Amino acid sequence: MERMAVLVLALCWLGLLLSPGTKAAEDDHMPHDNNQTTDGVQSLCQALDPSPQVQPFVEELTQPPVIDISTGQQLTLGVYKIKQKFHPDLPETTLYAYGTSQETASTPGPTLLATRGIESYVRWENHLNDSEHFLTVDHSIHWANPKSGGVPIVTHLHGGEVLSESDGYPDAWYTSAGELGPAFTTQNYTYANSQPAALLWYHDHTVGITRLNMLAGMNGMYLIKSPGEEPENLPAGEFERLIVVQDKQFHADGAVNFPTVGVSPGVHPNWCPEYYGDTIILNGKAWPVMTVYPTMYRFRMVNAANARYFVMTLSDPKLRFYQIGTDGGYLHKRMKLTTLTMGPAERLDFLIDFSKVTPGSVAYLNNSGNAPYPDGDPAVGLATVMMKFNVVAAPENVTVPQFDLPASQVLGPRVRISTEGAVVRSMTLSEYDDGNDNPTGSLLNGLRWRDPLTETPELNATEVWEIINLTEDAHPIHLHLISFRVKSQQAFDAVRQANYNCSFFVPFPDPQSCFTEAPQKPELHHRGWKDTATVYPGKVTVFVVRWATQSGEQFSFDATSGPGYVWHCHILDHEDNDMMRPLKMMAANSSQLP
Repeated sequence: MERMAVLVLALCWLGLLLSPGTKAAEDDHMPHDNNQTTDGVQSLCQALDPSPQVQPFVEELTQPPVIDISTGQQLTLGVYKIKQKFHPDLPETTLYAYGTSQETASTPGPTLLATRGIESYVRWENHLNDSEHFLTVDHSIHWANPKSGGVPIVTHLHGGEVLSESDGYPDAWYTSAGELGPAFTTQNYTYANSQPAALLWYHDHTVGITRLNMLAGMNGMYLIKSPGEEPENLPAGEFERLIVVQDKQFHADGAVNFPTVGVSPGVHPNWCPEYYGDTIILNGKAWPVMTVYPTMYRFRMVNAANARYFVMTLSDPKLRFYQIGTDGGYLHKRMKLTTLTMGPAERLDFLIDFSKVTPGSVAYLNNSGNAPYPDGDPAVGLATVMMKFNVVAAPENVTVPQFDLPASQVLGPRVRISTEGAVVRSMTLSEYDDGNDNPTGSLLNGLRWRDPLTETPELNATEVWEIINLTEDAHPIHLHLISFRVKSQQAFDAVRQANYNCSFFVPFPDPQSCFTEAPQKPELHHRGWKDTATVYPGKVTVFVVRWATQSGEQFSFDATSGPGYVWHCHILDHEDNDMMRPLKMMAANSSQLP
């Protein structure tokens, strides 16, 4: 542990950032080029100037405000232009953030607390009066492009079983001036909250600029509780922490450093294949510290990064992760782990027991995720550290509860989905370049967002999705409306496949098969109910997808109505540049396209 502490301190010269405390931005009606330094220097894709140096671990981890939305009353949340500090040593940063008012808006936004079985009602408003986005919009890719200008938004409840009119369809955007996208239906959303207890999250989903709006601050957590159905012996109150993780890069004036020059400017002047920031931010704090007592704590975490994977370890060898949940809620039983992997949009629910650590000690939550994941450049400097834990003895007047979670305790039901007679879909992930090996976009099944509809599953049907990754990077694939199970992963010979010297239809170990191994069980972080899962390069990953609730029942709403749903890569830079496809639910036994 001491060696790790020395390593962390040795890395501090690479420092960065700011801290919450928000106020309205001045000159709200005037566009600001917040993406350049004061001397007008351009920001090059994946060659951004480093953020200013700051001292890490100086501010305590905070919790966003919580709003109970199970009251039956409609909540109005708006997106406002604000300024917020991520670290005391950096100036304020201009952001677009959710709040009940401009004064309360922050990133992450308020945590919305829902109760299973009780509908919630949220009106999402756009109060952004800028004539253009403060981050650079690449007009060469397909995007909302409102004719009257402005910053369009539309909010998606990620992981929610919701009516499509309330799902945040990418073309259902709207501006503060009232211009509407072609699929717009309403700003008044209804959430059924009929699914099991889980941590969901809300974020912008506007076609072509989701990466900009998310980096600008449009995200927050949404927690579904289920009284009487959840384990009772888990840490709660001050011993339970909800955390949004992001990475950003900053200019000296506090502005978000985002590329103004793309990787292939002749094709896309500004678009960059992946955005990676050198500053790790948890709940709006750069490299926070958390003071803990020697007992067990529960952490519920969302990866809201544009592209970064976090591969997390604990510096103290006495500490372990006890994972108890994932995207769709509780696992069947806990898993004791030394490493946790969290791709973009994934959620983790885990425990850390600090009772084994002597008060006065410190520990670090570290990150070793390569960028791009899994075979890109290793994390360096302070990107290898996420937060610090200070373990202290409790004051004499404080009684610290002790928690116990036996390995045999059942947390959630064991689920097996029959695939007998299931529809099998083979889907490809592909990338294209400019002829000089500079990527210029990625596609699902070789199709763009605006190409004709191809995915039309029937309600209550079970499908097997065989997703073939022909690219060199991992892609976190997200399906709207439902949760699914990851069945298997299987490596294939990409060279033979590219030269048409083998077949995916011939099973391993036949010499004519493209596969180089038998199907493998999914990795540990892919167990349980998922709405986002990683499809690794050179592998076929199989999802079992049932177009119904987790329990196999029909939805309590008409999922065939409205504009429909989508599936996409959740690396936002890919999603925005056509790695997203529409998905329209059909009635059972339907043979007609909409």
